[in-house]
Amino acid sequence: SEKDQEILAHLRTNNREKITHLAKKVNLPVTTVYSKLKSYERSLIRKHTCLIDFNKIGDYKSVFLALKGKERKKELRDFLGSHSCVNSLFRVDYDHDFLAECIFKDENEVTAFLEELGSYDAEMQMLNVVEEIRKEDFVLGKKGGDENGFRK
Repeated sequence: SEKDQEILAHLRTNNREKITHLAKKVNLPVTTVYSKLKSYERSLIRKHTCLIDFNKIGDYKSVFLALKGKERKKELRDFLGSHSCVNSLFRVDYDHDFLAECIFKDENEVTAFLEELGSYDAEMQMLNVVEEIRKEDFVLGKKGGDENGFRK
């Protein structure tokens, strides 16, 4: 519903906002908003987390890898899905099978990861992130030019 989209949009911008404040913003009773939040946690919300700018806490390096498995795709997927350096993993189409966002502490960690990855005989294209311009900024129902940023 429109109210659900509005609540979710507010949660995307500030998940720590008090329910009473959120209820006032969306013009619903606190009990209704509370019930909706509990429902979202069972069905829509994957996890509550914080987003860290790794560049500001050290010499972390962010890399995207586009990978195409030749024969051992399932094993490659399992390796990527369980490796501690892989922050996000996506199955993609066209010329590649997977897109992995990796975070490394230093070049030694990159080298070690790439050596492990080499045993899977995958074609790979590496893209180093030079500057993070926008990340995790999508707001449900947001339209450009709205005074408050939310669809009415």
